[in-house]
Amino acid sequence: MKNCISRKKTNNSKIPLLLIAFIFTTTFFSISCSSFRHEEDKTANEYIYETFQDWYLWNNKLPNVDPNTFETGQELIDSICVEQDRWSFAGSLTSVKQLFEAGEFTGFGGSMMLDAQKRIWIGQVYRNSPMGRIGVQRGWEIKSIDGFTTEYLEEINNALARNQSVTFEFVDNNGETHTATLKREVVTMNTVLHSSIIEEGPHKIGYLVFDSFVETSEAELDSVFTRFNQEKITDLIVDLRYNGGGLNDIAYKLTAMIGGSKVKNKLITLTQHNSNHFNYNLEKIADYKGTSVEVPTVHFITTKETASASEVVINNLIPYMEVVIVGRATHGKPVGMYIFEVEKLDLAILPICFKTTNKDGNGDYFNGLQPTLEVADDITRPWGDPEEGMLKATIACIANPALATSAFPLKSQPISTLEPIKYQGINKLIGAY
Repeated sequence: MKNCISRKKTNNSKIPLLLIAFIFTTTFFSISCSSFRHEEDKTANEYIYETFQDWYLWNNKLPNVDPNTFETGQELIDSICVEQDRWSFAGSLTSVKQLFEAGEFTGFGGSMMLDAQKRIWIGQVYRNSPMGRIGVQRGWEIKSIDGFTTEYLEEINNALARNQSVTFEFVDNNGETHTATLKREVVTMNTVLHSSIIEEGPHKIGYLVFDSFVETSEAELDSVFTRFNQEKITDLIVDLRYNGGGLNDIAYKLTAMIGGSKVKNKLITLTQHNSNHFNYNLEKIADYKGTSVEVPTVHFITTKETASASEVVINNLIPYMEVVIVGRATHGKPVGMYIFEVEKLDLAILPICFKTTNKDGNGDYFNGLQPTLEVADDITRPWGDPEEGMLKATIACIANPALATSAFPLKSQPISTLEPIKYQGINKLIGAY
């Protein structure tokens, strides 16, 4: 549900982002855009259209339209975007800034996945959230929401989107039923959902489940990699299966934490803009001075919810070390966004503004980064359970690398293919309600 953001400030301001996916830069810089000087004379749709004309990566393909003939900003965006663009949007500036600057959102604190039998499963839960405090965990099933079973998905989606209390009926991992009425609260995300060290024969494996790239993530990641470094891990698994992206500055730092001396002070990412803004093209060097590890191979666990900043990290490392991808193909978002701020209207405009490649110029993975070993998500088990399908397969690949290229890959599919529940607004970025 969750790639690059940075901010520019004039009468409107711009933040860049590689979203779901997204990367959010923490660098703030000023520009002067004449088209934004008279904000009192413009409608929200006019701001959106003019921003797209100037900054949109495919601005030479924009149709000529009257922006004020569209009822909402999102309807305007949907009508002018190229077919390739699945991500550009506009929304509440307050909510977007809250998410990326403080790692906060207003909600219940859990992600929900729908399987082919229309069963809803909890994919992850933030500790400091209404769901987290009552003990809801990954692998719980939701039997009903506000009395609606999954035969009534539209009603469920509407209930989740409304700003009111919602009654959930859960079934836990032991088959026991729990009913709770929860109110939305400001949730501070713990973006490291789990970390542990797994012993497998001679292998000492660092295992990290990472959820989103926001400013608060750096301290969380540094703590984990400090432990991995101290424990002298021999192998590393980075689980990004639901990570939809976030700040690109954090993505660059995670690249350096994983790559260690292999990437230190070397080129890792190239960004390219449209012809109006080629001066913003960037060659990013891995200059992070914090803790890193030294492992010959990194194993990533991915699904099609793995997007943007997550994909950038994987792609960054491919030229420098052995990268093994276990799971499903990633989302496929090799492009980034900026957030343009119109404070008076509480408006955030997020067009696709640039594309990214690794140091070799490879980056057109619109169909996703493909797995070395295809394995299904096992949502019925908690994080770190060595019998969980994706983790089990990854550990097996570390113990026997030949499995990663086997014609008979390991399979684990205890339930049918999962899809995220239909998120709306800012919750699309978070991948949770």
